Amino acid sequence: MSHTSHNNLFKRAAGLGALAAGALLASQAAFACQTTNWSATNGAVAAGDPAADNIARYQGLCGLEATGTGFVQDNSPGGIDRIVARFYVLNDNTATATIYSGFGDTAGGSNRFNVTLNNAGQVTLTDVATGQSVNQTGSTNWLSVEIDWGQGAGTGFVSLSVNGQAAAEVTGLNNAGTALQSVRLGNLNGAAGTLGFDSYESRRSTAVGRLCNCNANGSADDVVNVQDVITIVNEAGGVALASGTPDCNQDGQVSVQDVILTVNIAGDTGVCVL
Repeated sequence: MSHTSHNNLFKRAAGLGALAAGALLASQAAFACQTTNWSATNGAVAAGDPAADNIARYQGLCGLEATGTGFVQDNSPGGIDRIVARFYVLNDNTATATIYSGFGDTAGGSNRFNVTLNNAGQVTLTDVATGQSVNQTGSTNWLSVEIDWGQGAGTGFVSLSVNGQAAAEVTGLNNAGTALQSVRLGNLNGAAGTLGFDSYESRRSTAVGRLCNCNANGSADDVVNVQDVITIVNEAGGVALASGTPDCNQDGQVSVQDVILTVNIAGDTGVCVL
């Protein structure tokens, strides 16, 4: 699990993947499965790993799980007019959950945008000031969600991509208002069910993109080969957790099905799944 923060362009360890510096805003790697490096944690949300805590993760050794109303908060936006954010969410809820929101203060006031997820995998991004929204649906249990929200006097916009689809967007919004001060990730409205989160990154402008899946050993070249097969076999057999992205079929657990898919990819093109 990971989350990164923009302060002086350095990475904070606390939960979800790595990021190159630059237009970086937020992204942490759940270091030792903790949430302490987020600005705040509230309610029924916890970090953990699949072996010790039965908490699913998409990348690395740790993930974040919300079993009721709960969230982690990042205050590093600190007064901006645009945010690009990407995260993975494991959809095991039975109602529509608000999973990501932006605010004009650090106390949950002046709501600027919301992202919701229903139990059918439909993700909706809504600009609060105008009520304009866009939505897309993903068919996997783990969904990648990337949003781009900006405010302005006739220049505001919302953009959403789920599982790497071409972005759905609305532009020309008259949504100028309080600058974005904080964001929250989790089950913000207490929807029934369990939600998992991982690999959160946010920036001021540039797209984040999806992670290379089936790259179980996390190799920098993103090539899927026999080493990834061995790594997934070891995790599926209870030997050791994989450090990369072993949940090849993105169903929320690592099993023989992921081994089979990885063998097929390694024996064919060796190109990871995006």
